[in-house]
Amino acid sequence: MIIDEATITVEAGAGGNGCVSFRREKYVPRGGPDGGNGGRGGDIFLEARTDVGTLVDFVYRPLYRARHGEHGKGKNQHGKDAESVTIRVPVGTLVWDENGELAVDMDRDGMRFLIARGGRGGRGNTTFTTSTQRAPRLAEKGEPGEAKTLRLELKLLADVGIVGFPNAGKSTLLSRVTQARPKIADYPFTTLQPQLGVVRLPEGRSFVLADVPGLIEGASQGKGLGIRFLRHLERTQVLLHLVEVAPLTRYSELESRIRTIRRELQQHSPVFSTVPELLVLTKVDAVSGQDYRKWMEKLRKKGERILAVSAVTGEGLAPFLEEVWKRLCESRKKKGNSLPVPEAVYQAKSRFKIEKREGVYYVTGEEIKKWVAMTNFNSWDALERFQKILQRMGVLKELKKMGLRDGDTIDCDGEELVFGDESPGGRHGA
Repeated sequence: MIIDEATITVEAGAGGNGCVSFRREKYVPRGGPDGGNGGRGGDIFLEARTDVGTLVDFVYRPLYRARHGEHGKGKNQHGKDAESVTIRVPVGTLVWDENGELAVDMDRDGMRFLIARGGRGGRGNTTFTTSTQRAPRLAEKGEPGEAKTLRLELKLLADVGIVGFPNAGKSTLLSRVTQARPKIADYPFTTLQPQLGVVRLPEGRSFVLADVPGLIEGASQGKGLGIRFLRHLERTQVLLHLVEVAPLTRYSELESRIRTIRRELQQHSPVFSTVPELLVLTKVDAVSGQDYRKWMEKLRKKGERILAVSAVTGEGLAPFLEEVWKRLCESRKKKGNSLPVPEAVYQAKSRFKIEKREGVYYVTGEEIKKWVAMTNFNSWDALERFQKILQRMGVLKELKKMGLRDGDTIDCDGEELVFGDESPGGRHGA
């Protein structure tokens, strides 16, 4: 059975730590610092592939990790960058982040997207050498890689979709006009999962046709099977609404069936109200031609586009496919002319947030979190550098506005510091 939803966790690699090292070599006095930088952590990419059909692999493997970068070494040896990890997903996969926002739509074969960035390597003490600081004992830790929980949702990419009641002849039509071989039987709900096929027309024309399990009244409330897979038809550009005429005896029954399917589609998603629809009467070989032709004339007078076919005998299939192609070309042209105009949007983001609770100043934010992770608080030089970073970011200025005094405690993303203008106190200082 097709798996079209999955939740995974991706963890990019952290950067390697920079090295504190000094050149010690015979006959080379005051060799100076030679600590190398750490390597970059591995990135995680998503890649859309047509040879991947479902999300079933993610059910059994929900966690993907990239390796960390190697640590720097002495003699100016930089750590090796970690290799990236590529996760293959089916074409048509929507990727949602923890906040329920769409991160990316993997709608093209071969499309690659960086979903989690690896951390950069920490710098070794060679990097911090200046004209006034000739022997720095300072090195950075590697930056943490991004970690995310993602929800994957597959929506198959098809040009034309087929909807209708169970046993309306959808699978039979698909098998007749494409090379697809769905299961076909004379009972409702034969189709249990979406089916795709490619329709090939003369002059090199082709389009992808999709069939989903049949709909019944109340499908939008969870009855039957079809409503679960309707998301796969939301991307289609034309809908084929199939109605079996064999069991119908009155025109009112035909109208009732048409209204039922349209109501269920609308209740599932308003997207379907914008998709062009073509009514198709099926299994016409099993009924008297006079009755259904009268019904077709009544529907045409109401502005409906309607055709009649028999997938068993082939009656009406050629003009039917040409009409579908015509509607598809019209839809593509209309869609191409109505692309939204992109708007430039800028949203300022705060670099940090400060809260005071029970006498403790809590400083949080993504940038604060990064610098805390990359600082070795057991090193006096690293601690002094962290204080300068807070000063450049404007954190200390805001803290003083909030009443910060000597001896007060500052919690920077879980790391406690004691503020002092002259010298650090307590475990750490700021």
